[in-house]
Amino acid sequence: MDSLNPLHDDKRLLAIDYYHSLIARDLAAAEEQLEWLLEEQRKRNILFGNRPLAYSLRPTFLTEQQYQYVQDVVYMLRQAILRIAQAYFHNTRILREELGLEEWEIELASIPTKIIRLSATARLDSFMSQGSFKFVEVNAETPAGMAYIHELSKVFREMPLFQEFNKKYPSRYISPLEHLINSLVAIYHEQFDGQEEHPRFAIVDHLDVPTYWEFLLMKDYLERHGYPCEIVDPRELELHDGWLYANGKRIDILYRRLLMNEFYQIKDACQAYLEGYRAQKTCFLNSFRTKMAHKKAIMALLTDKRFNHVLTPTQLHTVMEHIPWTRRIKEQKTDFRGLSIDLLEFIRANQKYFVIKPNDAYGGKEVTIGRLVSPSEWEEAIEHGLAAGYVVQEIVDVTREGFFIPRDGIWDVYHQIVDLDPYLNGPLMGGCLTRVSSLALANVTAGGGTLPLFILRHPIPD
Repeated sequence: MDSLNPLHDDKRLLAIDYYHSLIARDLAAAEEQLEWLLEEQRKRNILFGNRPLAYSLRPTFLTEQQYQYVQDVVYMLRQAILRIAQAYFHNTRILREELGLEEWEIELASIPTKIIRLSATARLDSFMSQGSFKFVEVNAETPAGMAYIHELSKVFREMPLFQEFNKKYPSRYISPLEHLINSLVAIYHEQFDGQEEHPRFAIVDHLDVPTYWEFLLMKDYLERHGYPCEIVDPRELELHDGWLYANGKRIDILYRRLLMNEFYQIKDACQAYLEGYRAQKTCFLNSFRTKMAHKKAIMALLTDKRFNHVLTPTQLHTVMEHIPWTRRIKEQKTDFRGLSIDLLEFIRANQKYFVIKPNDAYGGKEVTIGRLVSPSEWEEAIEHGLAAGYVVQEIVDVTREGFFIPRDGIWDVYHQIVDLDPYLNGPLMGGCLTRVSSLALANVTAGGGTLPLFILRHPIPD
């Protein structure tokens, strides 16, 4: 598999250079198109809070061969996670001590559900490294961004610059939003035994979140395709005869964007939400079982020989190639590349090679990158991580990619970190989210930008 790992091949780089040349040949036109890009995002509600998501005239690209390679890797990693789940997720000691699930999380995950899949929709978040990519976490609970980049792809395809580029480098776009909705409806029919041809959706979350605009985009998409949709705060749900109701309408599919941690904080005000899950008349996607795959410590089980011996040789090889070494921070003897180590002593002595992060958080919150902090700050992060059950992960040698953008009025190629985040709906990969940032973290919450990913078919000869 690694012989087909050409993330930096000449075809892609030539296409990027050509795109940049189109920008450079008329900077006045580029200025106008950038203003248009920002304004269209405001008009179409492609906003995180009050800011547009895309600040580059160039989207991200992969070749057909590269996309196929990413797809193959993602499939194999999914199989590895399922094998780990089959071997260990019935063991409450491992769920507590190794994955770090709280008692209430185990209790919710234990509620019977008709849904077979551990996670109906997930996203694997990776950084591009030299000639490859490394997945640093699995967002198995409530991945976002699908509607944003679906709409962004339409904006880019309307842009004269992109249309000119497409004459020489034809490209295609795979919509994660289309894949998501098709997958949720299929699960509703095939696993939940749902009877409605066009089930009614409810998007459930707090309504003051910066991603509220995406809920509006999703509602519009669903209703254009014949699926009624409500947007509702979980505290406003009602329960009648086991069915959940939102805004007075009976709900067939509850599309859960509310994180379980956020639900737990307001659980006393969400009795209908919880009892509706127990009743299993309204189909919850994702189910409460997703926490078991969502914890960042799943990467520790995948990379620790105490647990990953259950993987097939191909699965294990893929894990070693594409997941950085990870452990929960605790007093333990473990292994690192064949060496027997005392974990705490080892990460203290090798600070610049590691990153410490919460086991269950998003947006880059409380992430400490060893090479960017002082020894005293690193020690503080270790002590806090030890008390809070954080994980430590080998840092990814991230490469930066050039984007021809203006800074302080000066157009030039500035190098950015690029996230490559494939969406996974069951065994199928359905497109990618890509995020770019000049900082060490590319999360949108941390200020990064978001771009659609287009797949380069082949160049047209001159």
